[in-house]
Amino acid sequence: MNCHERRALKGIRVVEYATMVSGPYCGKLLGDMGADVIKVELLTAILRAPAVPFPTNESHPEKSALFLYNNTSKRV
Repeated sequence: MNCHERRALKGIRVVEYATMVSGPYCGKLLGDMGADVIKVELLTAILRAPAVPFPTNESHPEKSALFLYNNTSKRV
């Protein structure tokens, strides 16, 4: 049995409808623990804002460092 089969929240589905940073971060943690997280957000969400850092210095609504980090382990 590998580590992905022993997740505490495996089989739990979460619909994340959150804003700012704390809500998406909480969804990330739940996903990291094995929950099936489905993200629902407005296209104007703060994590998509041009003021946040971009790894390649190219502004894109789905490529900011905060957006990429907070949306691992989720279905977007």
